[in-house]
Amino acid sequence: MKFLSMKIGIRKNRYLYFDPHMTFMLFLFMMLMMVGVALVKESVMKPYFFSDQITIFSFMKFTYSFGPGNSYGSTAYFYKLLGFEQSSIVFALISAILIISTFVFIFIRVRGGSMNIFDIGVFLFFCFSSMINLTWQSKDFIVFLMMMPLLITFANRTAGLLIWTCFALFYAYYFRTYWFLFLLEFYALLLMSRYVHKGKWIFILCLLSLLVLAFGFQYGLGIDVDNFRNEVNEHRLDSEGDGSNTLIRPWFPAGNPLFGWLNVSLTWITFFFPFPLILMLSPYYVVISTFIILMFRRIWQTLHAALEDRTYPLVVVFALAIISYTVIQSLFEPDYGSYLRHLSPFYPLMFYVYLSFGKFKKEE
Repeated sequence: MKFLSMKIGIRKNRYLYFDPHMTFMLFLFMMLMMVGVALVKESVMKPYFFSDQITIFSFMKFTYSFGPGNSYGSTAYFYKLLGFEQSSIVFALISAILIISTFVFIFIRVRGGSMNIFDIGVFLFFCFSSMINLTWQSKDFIVFLMMMPLLITFANRTAGLLIWTCFALFYAYYFRTYWFLFLLEFYALLLMSRYVHKGKWIFILCLLSLLVLAFGFQYGLGIDVDNFRNEVNEHRLDSEGDGSNTLIRPWFPAGNPLFGWLNVSLTWITFFFPFPLILMLSPYYVVISTFIILMFRRIWQTLHAALEDRTYPLVVVFALAIISYTVIQSLFEPDYGSYLRHLSPFYPLMFYVYLSFGKFKKEE
């Protein structure tokens, strides 16, 4: 199997070319650097990045089994079974190696794609984010494990989806019940993708699904579709230093399903073009926003091309898994930091879709 090649522009029509072997060596060097990030992250990052770990370990004393819908309790029991200490260096090392191995597998499966300097920048940002968010004992590392069965789809698409769905149902039942909505959204989009041939129709279908959810929450549960987010954020409005400066706030008043739909729809769009972060005029948030825009612009482009081409069904499957998850995130995520952290288990799939765009460019 062939690794990626890399082409870096020096000046007009002149490039520095790295063949697959040279790119692989450069990739390994970058991955070693990322292992270093995983080992020292808690020493250099702000404590609130890892605050969930304290809560999870506090639950261990009183948790003796998985509990339906018990997010923290089930997470605590999972890590209790593993037996690692809090802030374990061994756990950080093992999880980092597992994540890097997944990225290597994904990059090989792209089969001879290419990268430029901008792609390298996007990759390093999201890989760095993976090392920060997934190499400690968190809910998100468990999600990463739950996503791994999707890799079986490279060998057998039906078997991979079936096994992954079983894992996802287990996770939805014991950890995060909103994963039931994620699965419904994903399979609804996957079904509709048989009949649509443009990315814009998937975008419209996502907005329509949010409209259905807005009316369902309002008249089925008697609450606004973004009620859970607003409840979480109420007590954080006057807080500082815990990511509260990137809170996702309602755009319109509550109590109306159409206003609720507009709230979650606009929030969903900002997941791809985070203009609230850009308007903060902080270099830190502008850089993060730039990488988010580059990533999702390419994902939507690749999905559009794959729907038209129809020869790469896995690209469609992975792109729809990512997009359907962001749809459900728009209902619940309290802030943009949480959005990025909870999306981190999907980063390997995101890069497969991102780099697969080269397949369609070559065919053109």
